[in-house]
Amino acid sequence: MADGYARSTGGLGVVAATSGGGAMNLVAGLAESYTSKVPVLALIGQPPTPLEGTGAFQDSSGRSGSIHAVRLFTEVSRYCARIERPDDLAAHLERAVAAARDGGPAVLLLPKDIQQATVVGAFTFHPPPRRSGHDPDGLTRIRDQLVAARRTGKIVLIAGDQVARDDAREPLLALAAAVDAAVGVAPDAKDVYPTDQPGFCGVAGTMGHTELIEAVRHSALCLLIGTRMPATARTGLEAALAAVPVASLGAEPPYLPTTHATSRDLRHGLAALADMWSPRHTSDAVVHGGPSWTTRRIEVERRGWTMTPDPLCPNHT
Repeated sequence: MADGYARSTGGLGVVAATSGGGAMNLVAGLAESYTSKVPVLALIGQPPTPLEGTGAFQDSSGRSGSIHAVRLFTEVSRYCARIERPDDLAAHLERAVAAARDGGPAVLLLPKDIQQATVVGAFTFHPPPRRSGHDPDGLTRIRDQLVAARRTGKIVLIAGDQVARDDAREPLLALAAAVDAAVGVAPDAKDVYPTDQPGFCGVAGTMGHTELIEAVRHSALCLLIGTRMPATARTGLEAALAAVPVASLGAEPPYLPTTHATSRDLRHGLAALADMWSPRHTSDAVVHGGPSWTTRRIEVERRGWTMTPDPLCPNHT
């Protein structure tokens, strides 16, 4: 539920578990959150410190042959710490929240005696702001590629799960409209672009749509947004992607060669890219490169005509 809460709200999911079986049952879920970079904070109970290594019930201190919880949870988290003193809690909590907000789970192990202790003095916790920012030079390079591609042909956008994590659906829509792009989505990002929007070409990769493959094959540029294009997302697209220029915008570079620009906050990164595309930064001849889908639709509705679907993308006319 914590993972789902974080995915659906863009906030920090929090889960608490007991020692022993409760803690072990978190491993699979935290592994998924780790792989998908979902911000989750796990608070996990531990036996009282004085009993560790002496046969404590559900001991996971790593002493006397017991499971080593710190080592175990370090492998499925961005930050893992065992609280040794009550006064250490605030500092570790701030570090854990900062690590989780940067993309992935954080784990705090709380022995029973620490849970029951009193913190001396005021307990101060200042949630660190989420780390954001993007590469201005990288955005400029991508803008230049978009401009060049729009002069010669069509642009295809393939959006990934970072669009959802960064709550960047609206900026994605705005950019797609600005460059009059065809749009596909990675298998783990089916909800980031409405299927009834113009230019939607389906899902990429395993059990994906041939319309998207054809759109990429006939494009002048494919821009990957918030996806590293793992095997499940690029299956069937390898040849098409190898034959056209590919750029990417996201927190991490994809698994295939691209011109990459780093953006840890796609909501602002995509908005900045769309703003760079505006008539204030590019000539009308480039921006409009033929009337946009919205312009054509308004004119068609005014005249009572019927729009002819694009054979590459049935939703694109």
